[in-house]
Amino acid sequence: MKKRTSRVWKILGVLVLVPALLLALIQTPPGKTLLASTLSRMLSGSDNLDVKIGKISGWIPAAIQIDRLEIGDAEGTWLTADGLHCRWMIRDLVDRRIRVAQLGGASIELHRFPKAGEPDSSSPVEPREFRPVEVMLDDLAIDQLTLGEAVAGMVLEYTVHSGGIRLLPSGRLTGELNIDGDAEGRVKLDALLGGGRDNRLTVLAELKRMANPDFGLDLLSGHAEATLTRTGLRGSVSASVRKDELEGQLSTQLEFSQQQLRFPHFGIIAAGYSAEGSLSLDFSRETIGILFDTDLVDAVTNTYSIHAAATVSTSNESWVVDFHPLEIQCFDVVGFSLAGVVSPDRLALNGSLTEFDLKELPLSGISNFTGRVGGALAVLGSLAKPEVRAELDVAQFASSQEALDELPELNFHISGELADGRMQGSSMLTNSATGRLEAGFRMPCAFSLEPAIFTPDSGGFHADFKADMDFGILNQLAMFNDQRIAGKLKAELVYNRSLSGFIRVEQGAYEHFNWGIVVHDMVLDLAATEEGLRVNTATATDGGTGRIALTGGVVSNRLALALNLTQAALIKRDDVESTLSGQLEIGGSFAHPKVTGLLVVDRADILIDNIAPTLPPLLTNYDAHATTNTITVAVERVPLPFGLDVQVDLADQIFVNASMIDSVWGGNLRVQDVPQGVSVRGAIEPKRGYFSFIGKKFRFIDGQIDMDGSVPASPSMNQVTAEYNRSDFTARLVLNGRLDNPDFRLESTPSMPEDEVLSHVLFGRDTSSITPYQAYQVAAAARQLSGGMNGPGFMYQMRQAVGVDTLEWREGDAEGDASSVAAGKYLTPALYVEVNRSLDAKGDMGMMAEYEVTKHFSVETSTGPQMRPGIGVNWKNDY
Repeated sequence: MKKRTSRVWKILGVLVLVPALLLALIQTPPGKTLLASTLSRMLSGSDNLDVKIGKISGWIPAAIQIDRLEIGDAEGTWLTADGLHCRWMIRDLVDRRIRVAQLGGASIELHRFPKAGEPDSSSPVEPREFRPVEVMLDDLAIDQLTLGEAVAGMVLEYTVHSGGIRLLPSGRLTGELNIDGDAEGRVKLDALLGGGRDNRLTVLAELKRMANPDFGLDLLSGHAEATLTRTGLRGSVSASVRKDELEGQLSTQLEFSQQQLRFPHFGIIAAGYSAEGSLSLDFSRETIGILFDTDLVDAVTNTYSIHAAATVSTSNESWVVDFHPLEIQCFDVVGFSLAGVVSPDRLALNGSLTEFDLKELPLSGISNFTGRVGGALAVLGSLAKPEVRAELDVAQFASSQEALDELPELNFHISGELADGRMQGSSMLTNSATGRLEAGFRMPCAFSLEPAIFTPDSGGFHADFKADMDFGILNQLAMFNDQRIAGKLKAELVYNRSLSGFIRVEQGAYEHFNWGIVVHDMVLDLAATEEGLRVNTATATDGGTGRIALTGGVVSNRLALALNLTQAALIKRDDVESTLSGQLEIGGSFAHPKVTGLLVVDRADILIDNIAPTLPPLLTNYDAHATTNTITVAVERVPLPFGLDVQVDLADQIFVNASMIDSVWGGNLRVQDVPQGVSVRGAIEPKRGYFSFIGKKFRFIDGQIDMDGSVPASPSMNQVTAEYNRSDFTARLVLNGRLDNPDFRLESTPSMPEDEVLSHVLFGRDTSSITPYQAYQVAAAARQLSGGMNGPGFMYQMRQAVGVDTLEWREGDAEGDASSVAAGKYLTPALYVEVNRSLDAKGDMGMMAEYEVTKHFSVETSTGPQMRPGIGVNWKNDY
C-alpha cells in the first residue's frame, strides 16, 4: 500500500515538475528561440502560408514581446509587423474569462493581399456551434499601420487605438477604435456572435477628415453604417465634400443578399446640381444583370434622366455585354437610346436621337426658332478594330415668330466617321434661295478600344471648304441681333499639306447698330497659296467718299497686313460721328496679332450727353468731419487678345458740344496694350470755341486735357482756361481735375474776388452798386460753378441745321455796341473761314480767314467794320 501511494506521488510530482521545467526552459534565451522556430514551423502549413517569428522576449505567457513577424506565400512576404507585445492577466482565468491588459505593435504593414489558395475538394465540414467565453481587451495600440500601394493604390499610414473591446459569454461584442494619420475618425463595433440565426456584426464608422488620398478635395468627411447577418449585408453611407467655394453631399444605401447587390437609393448634391437614382446588380454563376436609373436636376430645374439595363455574361474566358437599352432623356424633350452587344471580338451598338423640334428646348433664344432635329450613332467591328459613325440633321430651321420671318429655312447636316485607320467628317448648310456651305476633313488615325489607342496623324490631314451663299441669311441669328451683314460669298479652299483656292465677297456691307460702325461696298478677293493667304483685293467705302483698303496677306502663319483708311466716316452714332484716315499694320500670329501704325481722326463730332455735377456743399458743419467709406469693387481686367501700339493724331477738327460748350479740339494720343488692359497717353487741346457760363460766352484760350496712361483711362483737365473780354475787364474760368468732375475757378484782370468777378460779368459793376435781386443772381451764378453740363446745346443744333462748323452769338464789348452773329467752317483741315454780321440796322459784315502752317504757327487775315483789316501772324506754344 505504501509503495502504491509512493508511485502516485511520484507521478504527480513528475506531472507538476515537467510543465514547471518546460515553463522555466522557455524563459531562457535558447528556450524562447526554440519556441519561435517551433511556432513558425507549425503555422507554416503550405506554399501559401509562410510564417516567420523573430526574437521572443518577456515573461511567457503573461507578457510576450515579438520583435518581428513576417507572413508570406509563394510570391513573397505580404505582411510584416515589428515591436509586437501582449500582456494578459492569468489570474482572470480562474473567473473563466480572458483579459488582455495591453495588445499592440510599433508598426504593422500590409504590403499586398495574400495569394488565394487552391480550393479544398474534400467534403465541407459542418460548422460547430460557437460558445464564446468572456474576453476583455483593455488597451489596443498600433503606432503605425501601413497599407501598401498594392492594397490601396498608394501608401497610407494610420495609428489605431482602442480604449476597450469586450466579448461577453452571451456572444455580444462591443468596442470602439480611434484612427488617426491619413484619415481621422472612429469605428464602433456591435456584434452578436454564436451559432444562432440572429448572429450579426454592425459597424459604425465616422470620418472626420480624409487627408490622404484627398481626391483633389479640400475636405472629405462623413459616416457609414453596415450590418452583416446570415442573410446578407445592409448599410448606408453619407459624405460631405468641399473644393474651394463649392460644397457637396453624397448619400447612398446598399443591400447585398442572395447574389444581389442593390443601391436602392443614392443621392448627390453639388454646385447647384442634384442627382437621385438606384442601381441593382444581380449575380449568377455566369451572368451579371445591371439595372441603373437616375434623375439629374440642374440649377435651373432642368431634368436629365438616365436608364440603363444590361447583362454581362462570361464563359470560356470571354465575356459579352448586352445593352437593352441605354436611354438618356434631357429637358423632357431630347431622347437618346443605345442598344446592342459588346464583346472582345464583336461590337454591334446602334443609337438614335429621337426627333424633336428646336423650339421645345427650354434654352434662352432657342424658342424663337423652329426645326426638326434628329441623329444616329453606330459602333461596329471589334474592340481591336472598331468603326464609329455618327450624324446629326437639322431640317427646316427657320424663325418661329412673325417678327423674325425674314430668316429663310435652312438645313444642316453633320456627319463623322472613324474607321479603317481614318477619321473624317463633313458638314453642310443649304438653302434653296441663298446657297450652301460645305466643309469636310479626313486624316489617318490609329484607333482601338483594346488596347486603348487613339493616335491621329496630322501629317496626312486633308480639308476642303466650299461656299456659295448670301451673308444675309445670318442676320436673324441671335448673335447678329444688333448687327446687319450683307454680301455674296464664294469660296473654294483645299488644304493638303498646303492651302490652295480662293475666297471672294461682292456687294458686302456691315453695320453694328450699338457701336455705330458702318461699312459699305465691300469687295474681297483672297488667294490661297503654298506660302499662305494673299490679299488680291480688299476694299470698302463708308457709303460716301471715304475709302478702306486692306493689302498684304498671311505667310507661314504670320500676319502681314496693312489697313489703309482715307477719310472714312466709319462711326455714325447719335453721340459720336468721326472720319478716319491713316495706316495700320497688322502683324504677329493668328493666336496673338499685333496692331501698330498711325490713325488720324480727320473730323469728329462729339455730344457730351452728361457730365455728373459735384455734390452740393455742406449746409452745416454737422458732418463735416465724418468719414466717408467708399466701397470699391475690384474688377479683374483681362489682357487684350491682341497687341496694340497705335499713334492717334486728332486733327484740329474735333467738335465737342454740350449745353454749355461749343468748341473745337485737337491733340495726339498713343494707345497701347498693357497687362492691365488698354493704356491711353497724350494730350488734347482746345483750338477755339467757348464755354457758356451764367449766360456769357467764355472763349477757350489755353490748357489741355491730359491722358496719363492709367487703366482704366482717367482724363484730367490741366489749366483749361476760357476767357470773357470787355474793353475794361477780363474774366477767366479755369478748369482742373477729372474730366467728369472738374474744379471751377474764376480769375480776372484786374484781380477781384470771385463774387466781384461775377458781378462785373453779369452787370458791368461791382457788388456795392447792384440791387438785391442782382445780388441774388450773383449768388445763383456762384452755385452754377458746382453744376454740370447735359444735352447738346441749341447752337450745336443750329449749326448742324445750316451746315457750318461754328456758330456763335457775340455781344458788344461796350454799352451801346451792337451784338453780332458769326459762322465759320473748315474748308480744309488747316484753313478756317469765318463770316460775321452785326445785328443792328447797319448790318455790317466782316470776314476772317486763318491758315495753320504748323501746329504753333498760323497766318490770319480779316476785314470789316468791326475788325481791323490786314494780315497777322500768330504764334502759340505749350508750356
